[in-house]
Amino acid sequence: LPSNRPLNIAHRGSSGMRPEHTVAAYQLAVDQGADIIECDLAVTKDKQLICTHDAWLNKTTDVHTKPEFQDRVKRYRIDGRFIEDYFTVDFTMEELKTLRTVQSRSYRDQSYNYQFPMASFDDYIAVVKNASAFGRTIGIYPETKNPSFFNGILEAENTTMEDILLASLEKYGYVNANSPCFIQSFDENSLRYMANKTELPLIILNPLLLTDQKMTELAVFCYGIGPSKSEILPVNPTSNKLLQSTDFITRAHAKGFKIHPYTFRNEDQFLAFDYGSDPYEEYQTFVNLGVDGLFTDFPHSFSKFLDCQYPQVVGNAAKLSKINFSMRLKDSKW
Repeated sequence: LPSNRPLNIAHRGSSGMRPEHTVAAYQLAVDQGADIIECDLAVTKDKQLICTHDAWLNKTTDVHTKPEFQDRVKRYRIDGRFIEDYFTVDFTMEELKTLRTVQSRSYRDQSYNYQFPMASFDDYIAVVKNASAFGRTIGIYPETKNPSFFNGILEAENTTMEDILLASLEKYGYVNANSPCFIQSFDENSLRYMANKTELPLIILNPLLLTDQKMTELAVFCYGIGPSKSEILPVNPTSNKLLQSTDFITRAHAKGFKIHPYTFRNEDQFLAFDYGSDPYEEYQTFVNLGVDGLFTDFPHSFSKFLDCQYPQVVGNAAKLSKINFSMRLKDSKW
């Protein structure tokens, strides 16, 4: 992966242009020049990993339209709140594959609704491995999402979400610090558990400002931090204007962390007034502040930004990103 410029991390794939966490979104992210593709993970009834942002399904799939699944609605307590929905833990992978995804944000293109199935972790890895066959190294960035919830269910099976993930990663050759893989989680205990079992770099996600003491504690087992943008550069909620940048990056870099903030979105409603409705201005601001990479719903725009800012560095990769990697190996002339 590039080490001399910020990393272009496709948030849930190219989720601004396709339904999130689908092979279509992941493949488009590759085509658009992403360095890394993120994948939130959930666990199925048959202990497999499915790519989805939440443990529940109604928001991003057509599960509620399936007569055969209407008895699957359950009520679970997750992260301190009760949620009534359809949950991945009550479906096998085969059943989940019959669902079709939707664009969950109404202000985005709805024309791809009901076209794509959910992606398994194996599907996700296959997209990345296919790209590598064309000379691109694409990193992966799985997240243990709601691990305490899943582990409570998996306890009877004598396994954990983390163990399932690490076994899958090992199967595909992601085993050490040099592997193009970051594992992320909001759950510190999840990361501590994995730190004793893998050399893969771990990223702590945290929406709260971290003290120097806490950073020192985390530096023992974490490679980086994934902060919200507001931890680095807050925005006045009333005027939508930028406030003074914090010293977060300076303090974190001093502890040896890499910094990958989230989430960059091109729509005007997500941009501070100072950027003049221009997502490139936001990219420039955060790159100037020293981020080591960033999560974006629109990897194509960040790819173009990097191509302009780092022409010698990005050149060949930018040219490759214009090739349609969705063609299969058997159809390739390479």
